[in-house]
Amino acid sequence: MNNLKGVFPPVITVFNKDGRIDIQSAKKHMDYLISKGVDGLAYFGTTGEFFSMSLKEKKEYIDEILKYNNKRTKILVGVGSTNKDEVIDFIKYLEKKDIAGILLINPYFSVYDETEVEAYYNCIAQNTNLKIIIYNFPQLTGLNFSVPLVEKLVKNNTNIVGIKDTIIDQTHLIDMLNIKKIKEDFIVYCAFESQSLGALVSGIEGFINATANFIPEATVGLWKAYKEKDFEQCCMYYRKMCQAMEVYKLSTPLLLACKKAVYENILGYDGYEKLPALPLDNQKVEKLRFILKTLKIN
Repeated sequence: MNNLKGVFPPVITVFNKDGRIDIQSAKKHMDYLISKGVDGLAYFGTTGEFFSMSLKEKKEYIDEILKYNNKRTKILVGVGSTNKDEVIDFIKYLEKKDIAGILLINPYFSVYDETEVEAYYNCIAQNTNLKIIIYNFPQLTGLNFSVPLVEKLVKNNTNIVGIKDTIIDQTHLIDMLNIKKIKEDFIVYCAFESQSLGALVSGIEGFINATANFIPEATVGLWKAYKEKDFEQCCMYYRKMCQAMEVYKLSTPLLLACKKAVYENILGYDGYEKLPALPLDNQKVEKLRFILKTLKIN
């Protein structure tokens, strides 16, 4: 049975001045998110800047996180890389750890066709028993997973249990629910807050959305209100999630504004960024503070 439903914030990574991961800030952020009722945490997603860390750093960081978590909540780990051997190396390391599953993005930079991506996922899935969530982000990888491709992967690999569908086209998100016809407990995760309410009504059962880093109570509230059939509360939390999305307009990539929101309202101090990432300028910081004020985050 797939027990990975619910809200899994794609956790940011805070860095020190010397570019190393700030473990103490990570622990503080974890405590906050757990206190707000999330169902789990997803590390090394796009918002977590997996692409800016070495495999050694990732292993050391996840060890610290899992030890501190102490089984309080479920942990998903992104294992994406352009190097297949590195992906398998990390997976083998994680097999010895207490994690709920892995997020697997397709190889990026060089754009591969569906036949090649299918072979890649089959290879990874057949090298582990860990639960795998496909990470579809065509804007950054150049390939958009089709329903037929996902159907083939699910039929061939029982450990492929879901997909995070990071795509503006909500129709694509809903179409992925067709996979439930061949795997009843397959979970489709919504990434964009503006899609959340319609996605729930359509049958979506999970969220991995960046604003849950700094206002998790909105996504958690929507998820709970929907299960309790409280439509008025659903609408209230949905509006709050859409308001929170405004921070995305303040940085490219959007993760930088999300990090600043965490610094402002959870940590109480700024972290540092690793080049090529830069901190928000003063004008954008003021806009972000205004957005956060309208959200009434305490």
